[in-house]
Amino acid sequence: MDFSHIPVLLPECLEGLNLRREGLYLDGTAGGGGHSYEIAKRLTTGRLIAIDQDEQAIREAGTRLAPYGE
Repeated sequence: MDFSHIPVLLPECLEGLNLRREGLYLDGTAGGGGHSYEIAKRLTTGRLIAIDQDEQAIREAGTRLAPYGE
């Protein structure tokens, strides 16, 4: 089974977060990592923690977020 995830309201979420490059962020429903990816690529010294219950989603998010750390 292929995993598919389309982040909804992404621009609105990013605007609402008012991201800081050094901030600390938690994505409690990481899904495929769409929102997390957009947050992570805007960070410099900041930290993102992304979690999910769905093991397939966790694997997908891990692959997508691999360039950004642990």
